[in-house]
Amino acid sequence: MTTKRRTPGRTLSAALALAAATLWPTAAPGSAASDGGAPRVVVLGFDGADAAMTAQWMDEGKLPNLARLRDEGTFSPLRSTIPSQTPVSWSTFSTGLNPGRHAIFDFLKRDTATYRPSFAAFDETTVPFLYGERNGWVFGLGAGALVFALVLVALRLFRARPAKAAAIALLFGAVAGGGVGWVAATMLPAQRPLAINRQQGETFWEVLGAAGKKVRVMRMPVTFPPEPYPHGELLAGLGTPDLSFRIGKPFYFTSELFFQPRSGNEVSIEIVELVDNKGIIDASLQGPPNKLFPGQSDYIRIPIRFDVAADKSRLGIEVSGARLALAAGEWSPWVRFVFPFNPLIKLTGIGRFRVLSIEPEVRVYLSPIQFDPENLPPIVDVTTPRSFAGDLVRRFGLFKTIGWMVDTWSIKGGTIDDDVFFEDTDFTVETDEKMLAGLLADDWDVYFHYFEFTDRVQHVMWRHIDPEHPLHTPEDGARYGGSILRAYQDMDRIVGEVLERMPQDAYLFVVSDHGFAPWRRTMNYNTWLAHEGYLVLQGESDQRANLEDLFDKGTFFQSVDWSKTRAYAMGLGNIYVNLQGREGQGIVPPGEPYQQLVAEIKDRLPRYVDPETGEHPVAYVFTRDEAYGVYDPELIPDLFPANASGYRVGWQDTLGIVAKRVVEPNLDVWSADHCSVYPPLVDGILFSNRHLTLAEKPYMADVMPTLLDLYGVESAVPLDGKSLLRR
Repeated sequence: MTTKRRTPGRTLSAALALAAATLWPTAAPGSAASDGGAPRVVVLGFDGADAAMTAQWMDEGKLPNLARLRDEGTFSPLRSTIPSQTPVSWSTFSTGLNPGRHAIFDFLKRDTATYRPSFAAFDETTVPFLYGERNGWVFGLGAGALVFALVLVALRLFRARPAKAAAIALLFGAVAGGGVGWVAATMLPAQRPLAINRQQGETFWEVLGAAGKKVRVMRMPVTFPPEPYPHGELLAGLGTPDLSFRIGKPFYFTSELFFQPRSGNEVSIEIVELVDNKGIIDASLQGPPNKLFPGQSDYIRIPIRFDVAADKSRLGIEVSGARLALAAGEWSPWVRFVFPFNPLIKLTGIGRFRVLSIEPEVRVYLSPIQFDPENLPPIVDVTTPRSFAGDLVRRFGLFKTIGWMVDTWSIKGGTIDDDVFFEDTDFTVETDEKMLAGLLADDWDVYFHYFEFTDRVQHVMWRHIDPEHPLHTPEDGARYGGSILRAYQDMDRIVGEVLERMPQDAYLFVVSDHGFAPWRRTMNYNTWLAHEGYLVLQGESDQRANLEDLFDKGTFFQSVDWSKTRAYAMGLGNIYVNLQGREGQGIVPPGEPYQQLVAEIKDRLPRYVDPETGEHPVAYVFTRDEAYGVYDPELIPDLFPANASGYRVGWQDTLGIVAKRVVEPNLDVWSADHCSVYPPLVDGILFSNRHLTLAEKPYMADVMPTLLDLYGVESAVPLDGKSLLRR
């Protein structure tokens, strides 16, 4: 990977200037401060904090710090993007642009030629490593020439005859050059992976940094690979992969015979079967894909050994030189894993074990192995500047570098339970709170810190507060029904701590990207398209797909007859027309036939009725012109169906699979969502410790121009948001 990202349109106009207007806490927003000092701004981002739930719990006295902000400053629901997804909405927050302009419109995008899905936030390609295929020749010739010159000079100093000296030097140079050339040719890769961030537009930290402001950004989504900007420091967020270059691949070691993850699991969990449940058990740990030497192996693997104590009181774990002894229910500290590509090139990661049980069966959880911030490879950065990662470790200890920090995949796959999920969540929040407290005391003008736990907890715990969800039980409801409120109270506590620690004259904004809705039933758009004749299959298919297929180049749409298919779905609620000249096997002519098909699907889809409930699963269908106005017609979907409350697009549908039924019950612990939900049903939150001008419901894009307005800085391009300061 690399820290370089493609950023068309990110050149700041030379006309940008820093205005002298400044603010004191007693001054009205937008007015000049009496001493000419510039304001300081803290922005806290809480993913998925829902406006309606926040308002309810404030009114009930359960969120006192947020209620204080509301009463003394401003609170409002915050309008999310279309669709209401984390990377989409935070990209709008960062750039002040709608998704059609910043080009992040979903978690997934499709290849128009092959119909294959891939991640929308970044592209991956390869570039030569150093001199590429010529590494052996270049290093060999260089080493040979250097040794030849050194030996020749040494021999001449001892007055050896020129011809003899040259012959001896040539021999030494040839041997050295041949050896070094062989090492370089065999142990240095010819190619290396390159990640290219697809987000377009200038971010608020780039604009303010260019205007001389010190801006620190912690874990903002869609910032991998991190790009340097003036006067700033950034820790990359959502999109930063683990060591396997996945969103997050946890491990599950088990001696259970024929264990299978929970049915319907679409995520990447590495399940390792242990051959015994007693004594010494040797196994293998799969590490990163061998992207540097792909012809040698598919993945880099290292040995791992488990040693079950005779009395079953402890489990020994040996891996990469580390030796642990853990009881059941115990977490390990951070463990370093070293994956050697060869004797010269190694990759270091960090992870944590949790012994789930020792008897009757050995069951061990291992978190996703992520990049070690103290031992980053030269081609990967998780911060800008690069040294910031080491600074954070020295101040706060090791920390998660993966973008999706809280592991929701293992609870979804059934390898951990609710209690272990919360142990991981609490550990993650505590680490970031420690960072937040320390970094607030530093010198900065604008400080942004993002927390994801509010989103992750709601995704997997909603079933405990929703009696209508198929997996709800009264027993678990009684035990875990307060878990979402607890997450909101953790958010409230963090806000209170920041209010106490931040400078008294600082501005505080608390923002979320979207809210939440229950997910009780699944809407499969490809199945509806097939039933209505828009998508045509070649016979029956039992194909299923998961995220591993994205990484391992699996096949998609195996049974689709593209010569007869007019529309298909992919991603978290996107419909594409199989358009001539755009899709690889497009059949729908552009112009009026295309427009008629779009209008027909837009009209018919919301009228579909769930035969079991009598409800309409689709609340509305947006055309891309309605949603964005300006967009890349090759990239952006033709239609965005938006689900009614209780419904969400199916997991298999997102990967282009045609399920058996149009609508089916959601039998997944992932029991609430927002991704394909009608945006007005999932408003986020906006708080400020100042009174803001809110003639209408503010939009996610309004925060960036508000921040720029505080400093008298203007964007080089027109923004889709507007300043919320009083004028």
